[in-house]
Amino acid sequence: MRIRVMNACLAVTLASALAAGSPVRAEEPAEPPPDPTRGQWDSFLDPLRDFEDTYVVGTQKQIEDATKFHIGVGFTEAFMWDFNNPRSGSLIAGHSLEHHNDGVPALGQLAVSRPSEGWFIPGMGLKLDAGKGARDIKSDWNGNGAVAHGDTFETNDFDVEEAYLTWAMPEDGPSFMKGLTLKGGKFVTLLGAEVIEPWANYNYSRSFLFSLAIPFTHTGALVSYPISEKVSVTAGAVEGWDKVQSNNQGWSGIGNVTYVVTDQVTLAANGIWGPEQTNKTGNKRGVADLVATIKPTSALTLLLNYDWGHEDGAAAGNEAALWQGFAAVANYAFTDRASVAVRGEWFEDHGGTRTGVVQSLYEATVTGKYLLTQHLYGQVEYRHDESGKGNFFPADSPGVVNGPTGPNAITKFTSGQDILGFAVTYVFN
Repeated sequence: MRIRVMNACLAVTLASALAAGSPVRAEEPAEPPPDPTRGQWDSFLDPLRDFEDTYVVGTQKQIEDATKFHIGVGFTEAFMWDFNNPRSGSLIAGHSLEHHNDGVPALGQLAVSRPSEGWFIPGMGLKLDAGKGARDIKSDWNGNGAVAHGDTFETNDFDVEEAYLTWAMPEDGPSFMKGLTLKGGKFVTLLGAEVIEPWANYNYSRSFLFSLAIPFTHTGALVSYPISEKVSVTAGAVEGWDKVQSNNQGWSGIGNVTYVVTDQVTLAANGIWGPEQTNKTGNKRGVADLVATIKPTSALTLLLNYDWGHEDGAAAGNEAALWQGFAAVANYAFTDRASVAVRGEWFEDHGGTRTGVVQSLYEATVTGKYLLTQHLYGQVEYRHDESGKGNFFPADSPGVVNGPTGPNAITKFTSGQDILGFAVTYVFN
């Protein structure tokens, strides 16, 4: 179960509502906020802004008014350079979605959603992804326990990130059941403080917690209910971590509790527990995930995330595996157009099952963001990763040397890696 961020108190509240499949809408349509990119030094871009407002956003609104289908589109192109210089196009060590020196688009997405209507017309959600990121988040579609070459649909640059139906208690239903929603299909996880879509995160690169501690997506069913104006709960059963079909005929339980403490503080507790090992149902994997969103001022947002994971019989010697970590993000908006996000993180792989090595990982990331239009922005990011073990990160492109039994790979390793990244995103959501 995997999902992540937006803004202050609405961040986790929105995420919880989306995970439950219930549309988040005001009673009356609010006037759109003024465009913060107009009337400034780059007024020569106003024709582009006019085109966006008239033809893109205008068409988006016309379709939704006529059909109730909301259509969103996002596209991110990024260039990441790891100064350790691993093989071009390779996934950066310890990362889940970032590649070194790769020109393939990072992620393109078409999203379609519609709320349920009355007692008999369900709502729906669909996200179709393309690009390198689509391959990186692939689920096990055929249930053989692996995402591997030769498996149909599992190793191309296209993925159905989400495809689900929803149903919400109608207005004429029992008053004590108002707000009850059901959701079934394939959907992103409830866990985590970051999401797959780069335009919904403060930093461009994902944290170790996103990459190593929790799943991306699930297939199953969820039930959500607002206990009060401040507390909401979600619970359900899923096939497991990143599976469309189970590889062990076992189901996992997943849940979320969100508490809106004040307008400035929102807390969320998430969890998942169930069998994940191929053809085994006895050994269970569980993760407890805690997220706090704090907004001390209108310009500053803090995001705190702690994960604790455990899996029976997964470490060497059939011992239990254990992992945990903490990440903190501070995002500060200097103006309506310019912001900076700083993230610090620690991740501990006690059994070596999440990274392949018993170690502690640390990272520090700084990301600058600037809006060119309301829908187009650029980012510059610097990140340093460090391993407490020592030689974990590959350095220099691996070559080969002839040995007595044939060519042998030469790979150098080092304790850390420095990454510089640039990203451009165009999004209508």
